[in-house]
This record gives sequence, structure tokens and C-alpha cells, in this order.
Amino acid sequence: MIVDCHVHTYRWPEHRDREVVLRNLPSLARNWPEEKFISLYDAPIERYMSENMEGDGIDKAILVGVQSPKTNGVHVPNKYLADLVAKYPDKLAWCCDVIPTEEGAAEEVERCVKEWGAIGVGELVTTTQCFYPNDERCYPVWEKAQELGVPIVIHCSPEQGHSLPMKYGDPVLLDDVAIAFPELKIVICHLGYYKYEDAVFLLEKHEHVYADLAWLSQISGLDRTRMSSKYPPVLVPYFHWYYPILLYLSGTWGLRDKLIWGSDWPWSSPRNGIELLTNINEYLRKDNLPEIPQEIIHNILHENWKKVFKINGVED
Repeated sequence: MIVDCHVHTYRWPEHRDREVVLRNLPSLARNWPEEKFISLYDAPIERYMSENMEGDGIDKAILVGVQSPKTNGVHVPNKYLADLVAKYPDKLAWCCDVIPTEEGAAEEVERCVKEWGAIGVGELVTTTQCFYPNDERCYPVWEKAQELGVPIVIHCSPEQGHSLPMKYGDPVLLDDVAIAFPELKIVICHLGYYKYEDAVFLLEKHEHVYADLAWLSQISGLDRTRMSSKYPPVLVPYFHWYYPILLYLSGTWGLRDKLIWGSDWPWSSPRNGIELLTNINEYLRKDNLPEIPQEIIHNILHENWKKVFKINGVED
């Protein structure tokens, strides 16, 4: 069973503040036609399902929230995601999102899990939500997630936006969280892009720290579905695809079952991501790199997510 563990859905303009969005874009964006904004920021879940869940495709998708209204101008209400899952219960599950330093965040997590069926908390983005994960103001949220037995899904790495401070995006800060909350399951998004070494060490060090591979196929240059054709292809996509995966699997004392697959749709193609992972050894052979055992590839796609997420109606 393939579960896409990292899927976004939002609508334009309902879930975006146009003026905040424009502040983060080049000045020429002010002259963009409306169709350009729609192509970038309108991602209805029905499109995801029709493209990726028909035929021999993805069996289940986990929606992750986005809430960074002040910096990125995006706010996807938790109730919106809960209602989508209620509408398509056989296809979708979801994680609620909060800004963990805000008052009432832990209570919102509890409501979303107990009343609306959320199975995790995220995508928490430290750079757009402007918090350090080891800030004790976040600890009520971490404590509540640990108590409820749900993971936090956290993007703790730098963002490209010119107004987003890099200081919040250091995965090493998650070390304090894992020490303070040893039973809390933590999923590091994008395997810590671009600080892969630190993220990999955390996976090896802490029993309940995991990582997803979302978005890496796109930034590696192998999946160009969201890229303009004017950019040349990356001919040796070593640093953002082969390297982080091989680095993790080369650990001499870490477990090999802590990578989970997700696409980061709409920014990466789920079907392309599955193809790239399934056939990764073909690419590795071409570059004279060590191959990955098929069992490990299978588990990343089909099995490892079961260690992190508990989906109603799906047995381990």
C-alpha cells in the first residue's frame, strides 16, 4: 500500500493574502495575469486524486496544513482539511497545523485530533512561522502530541524566501526536542534540506525521529514538472537525491527503516517521485554509485509510514 505522506491542498484566492504573496515575489509578479497565480497557488485535492489515485496509483494521501499568514500569506484552516477528509475518507487522512508559539495551539491540536480525526501535527515550518523548535513556548504542543500519540511533521530547514530568516531553520535544534520528549514521533521534512548531514545524524541518534523524502525529486532536477522550460536540466542530480538517501543508508549504527515517502504535491509530481524511487538503482549504476537493496526501496514506499502514522481502517 502506497501512502503519500506529504500532500498540500489550497485554493486561490481563498487561502492566500495577495499582498503578502506579492511581497515575497519579484516585482514583475505585480503584472502577472490571474492565470499565473492560479497555476501556482490553486491546488484542489480533486486534481491530485484524479492525477495520482486512479488505476495503479497511490492508495492514500495524508494532507498537511499550511499556516503562515504573516510571512507567506497562506492560511489553510484545519476545518477545511477535516472536511475534505470527511468527504473522501477512503482516500485521505490529515495533519492539523498550528503556530506552536501561539496561545491555544495545544488546545487546537487536541480538538483536531479528538474531534476531527487528525493523525498528526504539521507541516510546521520553522522559518515561515518564525519559531525555534526548542523554544519552550512550543513545548505544550510537543507534549500534547506525545500524549495523543501523533507525530509532528516539521520543516526545520532554511527557506528560499528573501524575507524568511534562516536562523530558525536548523535541524540540530530538534535534538533538544527529541531529548525532552523521547516518545514523541518527529518527521523531518525533506530529509532536512539542505542540512542533510545533521538530519541524518538525528535519525540515527533518536529512536522516534524519522524523515520524509518530499520535494527532493523536484529540487534535484529529476522531476521538472513545476520548473520553467527555460532552465537547463540538472544532469548530475547527486546532492539532493542520491546523496541524502545514500548518506542515511550508509550509517553504521542507525536503523534503515526511518525514511518515508511523500511528494510535496503540488510542488512535485507523485507519480514521477514513485518512478524515480522505484528505479533509483538505474540512475545509481549510471553514475557508478552503490545500489540500494530492493527491500529498502519497497519499505520506503510501502511500509515505513506505518511506524509513524496510524490511519483509521488501515492495519499495520
